[in-house]
Amino acid sequence: MARPTLAHTSGAFATILKETLSSLAKIFQTTGTVLPLAGSGTLGAEVALSNILEPGDNVLAITGGYFGDRLAEICANLGSKVDKLEVPWGSAASISGVEKKLSAKPYKALAAVHVDTSTGVANPAKELASLANRKGVLFVLDTVCSMGGMDVRVDEWGVNVCFTGSQKALAVPPGMTVISFDSKALRVREERKTLPASYYGDLKRWQPILADPTKYFATHAVNMVYALDESCRMILAEGLGERFKRHAKMASAFREGLRAMGLGLLCDDKVASDTLTVAHYPTGVSDVEFRRSMTEKFGVTIAGGLGPLKEKAFRVGHMGNVNRSDILTTLAAIEGSLSMQKYRFQLGAGVSAANAALAA
Repeated sequence: MARPTLAHTSGAFATILKETLSSLAKIFQTTGTVLPLAGSGTLGAEVALSNILEPGDNVLAITGGYFGDRLAEICANLGSKVDKLEVPWGSAASISGVEKKLSAKPYKALAAVHVDTSTGVANPAKELASLANRKGVLFVLDTVCSMGGMDVRVDEWGVNVCFTGSQKALAVPPGMTVISFDSKALRVREERKTLPASYYGDLKRWQPILADPTKYFATHAVNMVYALDESCRMILAEGLGERFKRHAKMASAFREGLRAMGLGLLCDDKVASDTLTVAHYPTGVSDVEFRRSMTEKFGVTIAGGLGPLKEKAFRVGHMGNVNRSDILTTLAAIEGSLSMQKYRFQLGAGVSAANAALAA
């Protein structure tokens, strides 16, 4: 990112962007259109939905966390008629429950979050995509907290629209979102009766630029594309299969460490993601003091709980280029911070349990 900024319509930058697009398609496992834009995952959600939804469209949104609720809000802001399928925080969506809801009336789209960053729950994305295809509705999948860290097979599963952010498992600083559209979604955009609500995010305006990056519609985040290109190279060099295995192993070891400290986890392992874990605080532990000591005493930053989990739980991301040392360092910091608040447990138990899991 520290390299000199190239002109965003220059041949040199066009070459980098083309390579990035090719790499992103491999990571998304798609032959569809891939659109990287300057902005966060929230922009990705808005661009994904605004290209396929028109005012009055019926949408079913699965909500089981902070970002599932946000997805439903964005649909509503675009003028859609939104029905929510509410799932308890810490649980995954039931395919039978979703099927029952989809059968109640004609829907244009089903919107879901693969891994909600507020809960760490992994919804059954493959099965949801299959169900949506059987019902003839568009499937929109938020993979902000999974793409690059968990297996997401956009084409094979039949995900019509998929979006992610740069700052999580893609291991790039915040500032980029990437959206993919399959042929069905492209056709829906082409045949819509009204213009998309987003001018900047209108896929049709970007398609000529994706075909020839020397053309101009809006200015690319040049140095962010440098970072995205480099990270894509690192991901593909590691290999998707190996990367997913590493994430699964790190997640398992981290959770074993937390359990050894006597901490309760929000999710059952059957629905837990490989990218993020949410743990409950023991009685008497202050959220503010715990996270402050994590940062100030041990140099490790973790996140607090959202929504109903605020001040009751903490969240730890273990994704991207996270390795064994990161896992053990974080667990040691958690042990130290809990001990400072007089929580009694066997010191070293978490690190020891994680070490054993990593060695297995």
